[in-house]
Amino acid sequence: MEGKQKENYTTHGILSNFGFMLREQWTFEKKPIFVWFLCILSDLVVSLLGIYFPKVVLDSIGKSISSSEFLLRISSLTVVLMIFQYVSFFSEQSVIIGATRILNMRFYIGKDWKSLDMDYGIAMSKEGKMRIEKAHSSINRNVYVNMASYYINLVEFLKSILGLISFSTVILLLNPIVILILLVTYLLDGIVSIKIQQWEISVKEERAVVNRCLGYVLDDISNSLMAKDIKIYKMMNWINANTSKYINEYKQLEQRVQRKYTIQRLIEAVLIFVRNGGAYLYLIWKMFHSDMTIGDFTLYFGAITGFGQWLSQIVERISSLSNANYRVDDYRYLVEMKDHMKREGGVAIPDVKAPCELRFEDVSFQYDDSEHIILNHINLTIHKGEKLAVVGNNGVGKTTLIKLACGLLEPTSGRILFNGIDIRKFNRDDYYKLISASFQNVCLLPMSIAMNVGYDNNTKIDREKLNEAITLSGLKEKIASLPNGMDTELVPSVVDGGINLSGGEMQKLMLARAIYKEAPLIILDEPTAALDPIAEQEMYLKYNDLTKNRTAIYISHRLSSTRFCDRIILLDQGTIAEIGSHEELMKLSGKYKELFEIQSQYYKSDMEEEKREKKKRDKR
Repeated sequence: MEGKQKENYTTHGILSNFGFMLREQWTFEKKPIFVWFLCILSDLVVSLLGIYFPKVVLDSIGKSISSSEFLLRISSLTVVLMIFQYVSFFSEQSVIIGATRILNMRFYIGKDWKSLDMDYGIAMSKEGKMRIEKAHSSINRNVYVNMASYYINLVEFLKSILGLISFSTVILLLNPIVILILLVTYLLDGIVSIKIQQWEISVKEERAVVNRCLGYVLDDISNSLMAKDIKIYKMMNWINANTSKYINEYKQLEQRVQRKYTIQRLIEAVLIFVRNGGAYLYLIWKMFHSDMTIGDFTLYFGAITGFGQWLSQIVERISSLSNANYRVDDYRYLVEMKDHMKREGGVAIPDVKAPCELRFEDVSFQYDDSEHIILNHINLTIHKGEKLAVVGNNGVGKTTLIKLACGLLEPTSGRILFNGIDIRKFNRDDYYKLISASFQNVCLLPMSIAMNVGYDNNTKIDREKLNEAITLSGLKEKIASLPNGMDTELVPSVVDGGINLSGGEMQKLMLARAIYKEAPLIILDEPTAALDPIAEQEMYLKYNDLTKNRTAIYISHRLSSTRFCDRIILLDQGTIAEIGSHEELMKLSGKYKELFEIQSQYYKSDMEEEKREKKKRDKR
């Protein structure tokens, strides 16, 4: 689109991500940060006592101290060790619990909220979908490996650094050369680990594509709404074949990753033999050629072993932090993604109680990742209070037209004016206040019918206006039959005692929602698709009341509905092929008349059949 540039996909950087994660934790909950330090301190004390305890025991035995003094030393150290082990265990669990809390209560919600709140055009683009998938992957595994593992690995990394420093101090008393040998071998191990980690990150694009395909066949296609088609049209063979295909692709990708880690483990085994074997041989030699006590030997032996363990943990945590760092990147690339539409400021919106004029000036649209032009140089003025019908075959751009009118998409070229003002000058969220819409896809929330129709964060539900909207939508009779009326809860899978509505009833509910909002522009996208012919006819008879004091855009495949509108446009191949009233287009004897006459044959027979069935039911 015009004026839009692709962003660079470089990493935010380790320090930037460190600051981001620290701010997120501090903003969400401060207590875990203090627990981190407690965990580090207690673990460090436990480790030092672990190598010091045997020295005290052996030296005490070697010096033949009294039993009472021996017991006092051992019991004192045991009590201190038990206290710090207790603190270490519970603080470590608290670190994990804290990471889980921020993952579930901030990062998950942050990802979902951004996916819903970002510009619709961005969310529907190839780039947007990929970013959402990557952000989802960054939080979609357990807390030990997803982006929240950053906190766990950071605590363990800092603990390992302090442990290494502490144990290095002990080994320095033995011989600095021992530290040098250990450091060189672990440095080599670390380089190998980081190289393999970087390679794994390099295939994350490939992994995201495979996960998205696998997610579709395993999750999306398992939707209960698809079960009917799958059974009737015997789609299971296709599903099974593609599931196997994507699972094999995923398996092959993971095998490539595991082969790299197998090589790393082999190299690591050789390095362990070199560094530990050399250090232990030197320690044994020192034991026989100096005045080193058995207690000292045990202390140094434990320090060398512990030094290696700390170094190993540092390498492991660097690798894990690197992985977590890239996952933080993926999350931030989504949540920090800038919207193209105006989100701050903007010109004042017009009176929401008055009808509006909407004008398309040379508007064209195509998606960034497609060469297909959906709408091509559309020029159209919808006058104040006018009822406009948009018709045409599938795929000609009807839904795209209303998405542009709603401000959900931006034109590739041209502009759209609302009461003479380019809609891009409005604050995006303020502009949405000017629009009521009933879309084909239904969004039901697990709360009452009244709340589903009249929910607003800032105001209480106006019951009088609610009753009027319910009556006009044709849902009054259904609601009257429910024990709790408009306070009946919906979505029984979430709410105990909730109910399900039929397809037609849900469509009426969405229509009631659009009526209740009382915006100056109302858009009805196939509002009768799930209604039977008689219910549809009843809605047409109330059409003027539904759109009273509003400018209306009506989209329908059923051309019989268009005669209730002031004007009709017929879209064909992305352009306005015909425009006029129903009578004018019928006189034109063009494509509109042809489609209308074909449809009317079936429509009339359907209505007559429905009337006969209704008479039979009434007689019973």
